[in-house]
Amino acid sequence: MINVEKTEKKIPTPIKVNIDPMRTPILYADVIRVSSSENGFVFDIGQGIAGTNQAVVVARVGLSKEHAKKFAEIVAQHVLKQGVMITGDKKIIN
Repeated sequence: MINVEKTEKKIPTPIKVNIDPMRTPILYADVIRVSSSENGFVFDIGQGIAGTNQAVVVARVGLSKEHAKKFAEIVAQHVLKQGVMITGDKKIIN
């Protein structure tokens, strides 16, 4: 007799996030540099300095490969909801 275990997919419980706007301002970014290794990804998020080819990094975020994949999927979903479709080098706005 062979024992077969059933594995049920658990639906993750949404995480409740509290944001203090005085401690966590929204920082504008128009530059993102992505670095990666076999261990994960680092996003250097910055603001371009007008009239130059330089930027100031305002935040750095590190993600594992698994989290980076989930992040990319969620960003793609939100972009599509806004009516913007990215195909190769072109951006199509509905």
